[in-house]
Amino acid sequence: MTTPINNPHWQELIEAIQKMTLMDDIFFNSFMDNNVGAMEYILNIILARTDLKVLQVQAQHGVPNLYGRSVRFDVFATDQYGREYNFEVQNANSGADPKRARYNSDMLDLRKLKAGDDFAQLPETYVIFITSNDILGYKLPIYHIERCIMEVGKKFNDSAHIIYVNGENTDDTPLGRLMRDFKQPDASKMSSKLLSDRMKYLKSTDEEVTKMCNIVEEYTAKRYAEGIQLGERRGEIRGERKGIRKGEQKTLLNSIKTLMQTMHFSATEAMDALRVDETKRSQYMALL
Repeated sequence: MTTPINNPHWQELIEAIQKMTLMDDIFFNSFMDNNVGAMEYILNIILARTDLKVLQVQAQHGVPNLYGRSVRFDVFATDQYGREYNFEVQNANSGADPKRARYNSDMLDLRKLKAGDDFAQLPETYVIFITSNDILGYKLPIYHIERCIMEVGKKFNDSAHIIYVNGENTDDTPLGRLMRDFKQPDASKMSSKLLSDRMKYLKSTDEEVTKMCNIVEEYTAKRYAEGIQLGERRGEIRGERKGIRKGEQKTLLNSIKTLMQTMHFSATEAMDALRVDETKRSQYMALL
């Protein structure tokens, strides 16, 4: 149910949304969903091209896996050549682990072929991580990861590519300016009018801000519920209520940290959003 935009309870959410940038995955997903123009602009800059035409963009594209962990891509896109792209934005280094990139690349393939299909039908794929920090540590603006034949130093040519874009690079190049825009919460200060107009629309239109508030509330509730269930399962496995309580405490602490990182909440605002009991707040403040 949509809550009116002037609801006092939502003021902290609205303030948090105003601080959001394209590096915040919740905002990035809303910004990019069905936004072919913006994706086309971003993709051509990252790949240093001018000819790519994006055909579709879908946020939160889920790929089920009956035999293991499923995956939900931040943004999934395709171009006119049939290439497929998975975009992920990451403020935290842990979210862009190389093995996650490997898994996402595998999951792009998993969703494509049916039994009996020829492997030649697999499309060319790109997993692109835009990271707030230079997590690979070589002080380069962009990293292209390819499989190669080590003995001869030649590409393996399996048509699967992984790219890390270093968000610390803000030099005066198209890629550097794009990274500046990705970290800019103020639409009026963005260099790209295309991105600026979309940012302004999402942050100044009552209907869109209301949608974002609903998304944030659902995200908060879902993360907390998932964490509590995990804590309960751990407790049940141990056969101890103490295990459950510890699991809940750890989960709630992680939820507070997540909101502080992704939503730019203060510790108090995060605990307000999660409805943490007043008598327990000092305990969580100490743990933080």
